[in-house]
Amino acid sequence: MIVTCPNCNCKYNIPENKIGSSPKRFRCRKCSEIFIINPPRSEETESEDIPMDEDSPEQRAARFARVLASDMLIYNRDLVAEAREDGNLKDVMDQEIQKSWELWKSRYPEESSKNPGIFSDALNQFLGDGEEIFRSQDYT
Repeated sequence: MIVTCPNCNCKYNIPENKIGSSPKRFRCRKCSEIFIINPPRSEETESEDIPMDEDSPEQRAARFARVLASDMLIYNRDLVAEAREDGNLKDVMDQEIQKSWELWKSRYPEESSKNPGIFSDALNQFLGDGEEIFRSQDYT
């Protein structure tokens, strides 16, 4: 299956058996864009008329914010754990958070201006481990 990055148009040949039957997150090696790869449609699926619920822009913005926050945790797990213990998580992760905020804001400008709490909620869920460390006022 040929997959194309929506940001830089870099193409990847991914075996269909690696994708499976559910959508997968994929990070472009060239530009680091994160996007979703949907599984190839089988003849069975094409013949059935399955209604697809459209996500609202707010739901998509929240999902992308969670992806960004979870990636920050995955790539900085030890650093985040140590910063939580020391009580300086915001300071330690500031640069990564700002990069993620700018990316999120560029993708969802309306949601970022109307409800920046979507982004701070994702940070609190993943980086803060449920603790309210990040506030929406920090991201405007």
